[in-house]
Amino acid sequence: MTDVDLKGIGKKLIGMNRRLARLFAYHSLTFEEYLQDEDRQASIERYLEIVIQAAIDINKMLIKHVENIDLEKLTNTEVFTLAGELGFISSELATQLALSAGFRNVLAHVYDDINPEITYRALQLSVVQYPQYIQQVQTYLNLLEDDE
Repeated sequence: MTDVDLKGIGKKLIGMNRRLARLFAYHSLTFEEYLQDEDRQASIERYLEIVIQAAIDINKMLIKHVENIDLEKLTNTEVFTLAGELGFISSELATQLALSAGFRNVLAHVYDDINPEITYRALQLSVVQYPQYIQQVQTYLNLLEDDE
């Protein structure tokens, strides 16, 4: 077991909150409005990628704290699943967010073929699911601090 990087996790949570606020501003767009502006689409895609990657990074930091696992051997999807199994977040939320891990790879590597319908749906889900993620991670961190 290693010391948990509370400062690093806190910085990532703050960044996630900031980007989720930007995503929330786009949340009320209709799909047709979303399609009309490529710059807006690119912004949304980038914010989603950063939010998902930050959660993956946080999960890895927490896993490293409690388990002696070679994180390089875990897929991003497995990192979310393990976060649920270890109690950082609920298993239900972990299952939901595991789907976003694969989408993050699409955003990062398949940028010319991103399906706008999937991105629009990811936008709608992210503004609901990722605030829950942040809250659940914060609750877990508070428990760690109480134990010390």
